Amino acid sequence: MLVLVLGVVTPEAQTVLRFFGWVQWVAGTRMQLMTEAGSSIEVDLTQTDQSSYQGLRGGDAVVVDGIVSADRGRIIARELWREGGNGYWTQSP
Repeated sequence: MLVLVLGVVTPEAQTVLRFFGWVQWVAGTRMQLMTEAGSSIEVDLTQTDQSSYQGLRGGDAVVVDGIVSADRGRIIARELWREGGNGYWTQSP
């Protein structure tokens, strides 16, 4: 039984990373993010609240907290904040 418990890796055990960047596009539950470093990253939005990304447009500044997918091809967002103006960040439109 101990081997089975140690062999299971849950998403909660993965390191959450933070990305700052600008929305390139949003389609359904996917978003493309351009980082400060000039890298383009695909973001999976299926684990975030829809209100946090509803209404996002190209060029909007966002912060994404998420984990790297198992195939290392995208970030699975856990939380997303948008720049709300006047120097504050918000999670809803």
